[in-house]
Amino acid sequence: MSRIVARPGARRYAVSALIALLSLVPARAQDDGLSDRLTDQILEMNKLDLVRKLDSELDRRTRELSQSPTIERANKLRELLKSRAATYESLEDFERAEGDYNALVEVKPINPNVYTDRGYFYMRQGRYSEAVRDFTTGSRMAPAQSAFNYGAGRALSRMGDYKAAIDHYNEAVRLAPRDGVPLLSRAEAYVQVGKYTEAVADYDRAIGLGIRREGDRFFVYFGRGYADICMGDYEAAIRDMDTALSVRPGMVNAVVWRGYAREKLGQRERALADYEWALRSSPNDEWIRTSIKRIRS
Repeated sequence: MSRIVARPGARRYAVSALIALLSLVPARAQDDGLSDRLTDQILEMNKLDLVRKLDSELDRRTRELSQSPTIERANKLRELLKSRAATYESLEDFERAEGDYNALVEVKPINPNVYTDRGYFYMRQGRYSEAVRDFTTGSRMAPAQSAFNYGAGRALSRMGDYKAAIDHYNEAVRLAPRDGVPLLSRAEAYVQVGKYTEAVADYDRAIGLGIRREGDRFFVYFGRGYADICMGDYEAAIRDMDTALSVRPGMVNAVVWRGYAREKLGQRERALADYEWALRSSPNDEWIRTSIKRIRS
């Protein structure tokens, strides 16, 4: 009896088609969970299939590199290791993911950027001291690259060591004076240590350079607005919170702090409107409830 052999890629096409069909077929409410689980299982199968393919390709690339080392072959091996590490991470197989990030460091000739890759993996795992170690190692190998000092600053901030973080952000800003992101991060660290004038100066400079990402645009105005409040400049705070809310409407914290600034300026009705709106979004927030009682008393 003849046997049907699937064409290369046919299985991948069938899985894609099945996922598409699942998204189109209307299901009853009790079927939604089953469809979601089936889709998740299919996607996980695809990831495992990708791992198997990467295993085979990595074996081949490792043999080639050992037989005839070249920078191009080392770069290709690193790309494959990073792809497999990311896939393992998405499968929550963190031990194997870390093994691949460790293997990145062993590929010769060494590329300092591998310490950034492993450093951010450590950060995603909450292992901040190990992240700092990798970022500083990369910085010693490539002292002209601002990314290492920036990464170390991020990790130190997560550890609550804002003074040391600021030192690293200072170096990142020196190395990349036209990059607004290190300025934004340094401003946030300045806020944490109560240096509000310095924070506002960094926020101003970052805005002047241009902030591309939506999330960064929100935080630059929200952060400056909060610093304005801490310095008692409530009118500036309201303007900044308004701008932040134009980027991300409905962000409760921005509405609350705008309400607080309005309250400090004596704009009681507008402050109350902000607090009441915020309470509808966060009905269990005791600080907002207390603020409403304070306004109404």
